[in-house]
Amino acid sequence: EMPGLPTHLDELSDGELMSLYSEMVAWVNYAKAELVSAEIIEENALSALRHGEALALLEQWEADSKGDTVTMAKARRDVDPTVREYHQRHHESRAYRKLVDTVFDRGERNATVLSRELSRRISLTPNERKLQWTGA
Repeated sequence: EMPGLPTHLDELSDGELMSLYSEMVAWVNYAKAELVSAEIIEENALSALRHGEALALLEQWEADSKGDTVTMAKARRDVDPTVREYHQRHHESRAYRKLVDTVFDRGERNATVLSRELSRRISLTPNERKLQWTGA
């Protein structure tokens, strides 16, 4: 499971912050790979859908429907069980891709927050850092 952000980042030690940042970046990398995979699956499902629609239209056009209008032929195609199955697969692959995209975006935002905290700490002068951690 993707690590969450603690409520108070300033309470993490530098080592804990860097460790959390590294873990988050690894998660973002993993989520990006999953997103690309989901996009490929969605594109393949769309391609199969378009191919199935074309085949169904051709098969129905060559059958006893010589007098059909284009609208009627497309309506018959759209209710074809094979075409409906292709539609369902495309719908599922699209939903999965959107889900993975959301996970990727969340991880990327979290990594950005952690990166900003690291940058903030790096920008502190040595005396400010000493005062921050010792309270002196």
